[in-house]
Amino acid sequence: MPAYGNILLRENENGAFTTARRAPLGFADGRDEAWLRDLLVGNPDLLPIEEIDASFAPLVSLCTELQTEAGPVDAAFISSSGRLTLVECKLWRNPEARRKVIAQILDYARAVSQWSYADLQRRVAAATGRKGNVPFEAVRELQPDLDEAAFVDATARALREGRFLLLIAGDGIREGISGMTELITRNAALGFSFGLVEVALYEFGEQGLLVQPRVVARTDTIERTFVQVGGEGGRLEEVTADAEGETESGSLSDERAWWEPLTRITFDDPEQEPPSYRVRNHVRVPLPYPGVWLTAFRYMADGICGVFLAGKKSEMAQVLDRLNEEREEILGELPNGTDYRYGDDPTHPGFASYARLADFASDDACREWLGQELNCFVNAFRPRLKAMAR
Repeated sequence: MPAYGNILLRENENGAFTTARRAPLGFADGRDEAWLRDLLVGNPDLLPIEEIDASFAPLVSLCTELQTEAGPVDAAFISSSGRLTLVECKLWRNPEARRKVIAQILDYARAVSQWSYADLQRRVAAATGRKGNVPFEAVRELQPDLDEAAFVDATARALREGRFLLLIAGDGIREGISGMTELITRNAALGFSFGLVEVALYEFGEQGLLVQPRVVARTDTIERTFVQVGGEGGRLEEVTADAEGETESGSLSDERAWWEPLTRITFDDPEQEPPSYRVRNHVRVPLPYPGVWLTAFRYMADGICGVFLAGKKSEMAQVLDRLNEEREEILGELPNGTDYRYGDDPTHPGFASYARLADFASDDACREWLGQELNCFVNAFRPRLKAMAR
């Protein structure tokens, strides 16, 4: 990402330049997250929506602290086409804060996608203290000829389809941007767009404050696909990238419930993202090398469970060759040692750890062991793969 220098202001044609010094956001000077939120809501044109997704422009401020089932959204905006923009304002302090705000805004999007237009109208009215069709009235101030019925229908459709723009605005968000956008992409189940906006402040002494928002990352719109189950008139079920071609019903729902506690674990490494559930009884942990990850699984037919380093065939041979140069050192960092990957070709020794399901007194004990193994594997492989990726 590019760095930016100071800004110079020439007061007149023959005058000297005044240097504007960068003034980072921070709690000490009163420019905290609430200050940033109110600044954006009061000046929606500050957000560079055209650079992220023009279909959400122009922005009309709806409210602050929009209450959802997942918590309050810092700021909510809407367009004349009925598309919502949800904004979280954050001052970055550590990698944990980055992951938490991404998980947070995704939870907001999932919650709002369950709303009807009446739900939106009621929540905005509660947040603003105004009565009536507040979203429509807010947009009509910008577009007086707006048709109310058409606007309500368009907004209801956008809610149903999850057509949101999710923005995280703050400072210090340049570090780890690629990992943040990858996390958004992997966890997406709605048709939303996403952007990271750095809000740069410059002080001109007594002359005032300059605010310069910059788009530092954005994703393409992430589509969701539906299939019809049960023939004509049957229900619609969502299919995401995790489904790998299967719809989730019956035993697959039971599988997801079994793995759910593991998707909430935290690792020693503060930058490591949590596991994500995959069908066919396993979870996957992303690693900082393209096409390589960790898998934790249960194989009921053979009565085993385990953790192993996995990836695309096109990547794994080269990765394993380089890792095996440090094999003895790596084995020393894995308390339970390791085996070749289950069923793998021993010409490229892999890294895996296995246990018998019968050895665990309960499902909780099995999940605890898998979580401990995943943590050890992350500690051993993440820094090595990160260095290899450079």
